[in-house]
Amino acid sequence: MRLVDLTQLNFRSLLTQRFEFPPGVVAVVGRNAAGKSNLLAAAYLACTGEVVGGRLARQVRLGEEEAYVAATVEHAEGLSRIEVGLAPGRKVVKVDSQAARVGDVARVVSAVLLTPEDADLVHGPPASRRGYLDGLLAKLSPRYASMAREYGRVVEQRNALLRAGESGASLEVWSDRFVTLGTELSAVRDRAMLRLAPLASAIYREVAGAAAEGGELRLSLRRSHEEGGLAEALAASARLESLRGQTLVGPHRDDLYLELGGVGLQEYGSRGEARTTALALRAAEYRLLSEKHGEPPVLLIDDFTAELDAGRREYLLALAAATPQALVSGTEPPPRYDQLVELVRGRVHATERCHA
Repeated sequence: MRLVDLTQLNFRSLLTQRFEFPPGVVAVVGRNAAGKSNLLAAAYLACTGEVVGGRLARQVRLGEEEAYVAATVEHAEGLSRIEVGLAPGRKVVKVDSQAARVGDVARVVSAVLLTPEDADLVHGPPASRRGYLDGLLAKLSPRYASMAREYGRVVEQRNALLRAGESGASLEVWSDRFVTLGTELSAVRDRAMLRLAPLASAIYREVAGAAAEGGELRLSLRRSHEEGGLAEALAASARLESLRGQTLVGPHRDDLYLELGGVGLQEYGSRGEARTTALALRAAEYRLLSEKHGEPPVLLIDDFTAELDAGRREYLLALAAATPQALVSGTEPPPRYDQLVELVRGRVHATERCHA
């Protein structure tokens, strides 16, 4: 897969309206706050339909009402045009001029974004890790994405009824749908973990090298309820739910638990271990998407030197070099690149080709 060109209007701090990208490693360089992360966020949005970093309103340049990002992407079956319109509380997606959902974008193209903030997957709240898992599964399965959206709406409706003190037939209808969807989502997650967990563990050993001798990375799903089905857990929590006015069990409360050498990384992992684990998770995402599409996704690496020692940085740059196209940002370029793009205050200042 390849991002051929990118067009934007009013997206964050970017001022240059059109960018062209060749195959290979594209080095995106500039000082801090020059717009490097914003360019990669725009590329990720165009390749996935997904917003990076918060609310839609924050993607629109200050003082403007709407933003627009579009891209021509090349994949095994030809070229596609992805368009995304943004406004506070609203996102409109088109694929080849037809109204589309994010899942439709995932059918033709995908991208993996690595950022320094990925370490928060490990040390952050369970919602961050669920977001990683759900985001990956949505890229792998449009059906999962559709079920997850409906499940979220059902949870919201159930919570509204619980806050209103409802306990009769209306709540029962929504509870039945909640159990059906929640059980299906959990089953898909369980199947995905059979592939994701050993893959991430193997990549961790590959990235960490000798440093991994002291322990193996293990991934597991921790349920919000004890043994038994979701229907039984929901019945057992009914009294507490009515008191708190919210749904207390289900996939929206589960956690992707991470252990290194039998010790929980969330509680006891160092910053370096968290960065390596996050790198392993993103590399696993990259490999799974490569398997799904039969070709590697676009690789986006934001600030390739951040908090990585020489060995881990070497792994990351080797991955970029082996990818049909990778955009790699930093205050300085990587040792090898096919094109350099320099950003100054949101504008492309200069370009240079082929440096090995």
